Amino acid sequence: MQPTVLINQHRQTALIVAESGKKQLVVELHKGKLTVKALSAKDIEKRGYALSDYPPKQAALSYLSHAAGVGDRAREYLEGVARGEFSGTLEFG
Repeated sequence: MQPTVLINQHRQTALIVAESGKKQLVVELHKGKLTVKALSAKDIEKRGYALSDYPPKQAALSYLSHAAGVGDRAREYLEGVARGEFSGTLEFG
């Protein structure tokens, strides 16, 4: 699975960090503590997200320093992305 950065029309970003069945595990950047959410492709589309060419490793490093904190599960995934630990490819859409 290839981590992927998403961005919406409000310039809010999210990072797909893994897959779980038919859903993507996503860390969305927002004001509160960062957590992992399981979202379907339809949920991602409803939130207005589109693929971004921003480097996932750079996004992960930025998310890890989020002022409101990072949940344990989100930290584990983000640290893996920051280290370049992933395999396979992500098919989106």
